[in-house]
Amino acid sequence: MFKNFTNKLENIFSSKKINEESLLELEELLLISDIGIETVDKIINKLKIEKFSREFDLAEIKSKLAVIILDIIRPFQEKLPIIEADKPSVIVCVGVNGSGKTTTVAKLAHYYSQMDYSIILGAADTFRAAAIEQLSLWSKELNLDVIIGDQNSDPASIVFKCVDRVLNHKINLGIIDTAGRLQNRTDLMEQLKKIDKVVQAKSNFLNQKTIMVIDGTTGQSSIKQVEEFSKYIKIDGIIISKLDGSAIGGTIVSIIDRLKIPVFGIGMGENKNSLEEFDAEKFVSKILND
Repeated sequence: MFKNFTNKLENIFSSKKINEESLLELEELLLISDIGIETVDKIINKLKIEKFSREFDLAEIKSKLAVIILDIIRPFQEKLPIIEADKPSVIVCVGVNGSGKTTTVAKLAHYYSQMDYSIILGAADTFRAAAIEQLSLWSKELNLDVIIGDQNSDPASIVFKCVDRVLNHKINLGIIDTAGRLQNRTDLMEQLKKIDKVVQAKSNFLNQKTIMVIDGTTGQSSIKQVEEFSKYIKIDGIIISKLDGSAIGGTIVSIIDRLKIPVFGIGMGENKNSLEEFDAEKFVSKILND
């Protein structure tokens, strides 16, 4: 994330001047780090009014930037959903094609299984046989039951069965994988509303959280994805996947600033252990010390 950010920051302020030229270079650095223009403007404007010592150094610049960015993201740092012992929960994972939903479902299942909760998976991505097979393989590795259906069957029926199993077999948590869908496909988004209604119909008896999985390599386009999905269903929080590769990471700052939706976690790899709860201070520290 934020590759070589510190070195570039040091080059910008090597003259120990806060002026139009250095601020413009900082603006460019933040933009190529995948922070959107509106959020960059906010950061730059706040930095302009900060007071610096006469012979400030890189540490002072970092400190000021850390405070500014933390002020943006810390209010929306949330832990992964808490599972209540006396009331079951259902987590529905949504997102566009290729965002890493199925792997994230497996990571969530492993995360909660470490706490000794009883868990069942729901393979509601009925469009892709590969998705059903992938979740089935994960269920075997994690030693969990999974509800599957025939390819191209109604995904809402899988969700109904999963919710029914959770409620009638005293299971703590159901985690549902849904099909990837483009936000401009109205028919698929309406189908997502149907899935949401199935879970909402049992809201008196269970807790529901809808988590959107965002591919960290997609940059600013992910903001539009979340905005469009939010027109159809309530997004309770976000997990950013694929931050172990070419992703830069600044999208996290923009998503929080623009959408005011919490980030629950970060996916740093493909194995079941590679899901971390989002920690704002740790995130900013990694930005400024990479």
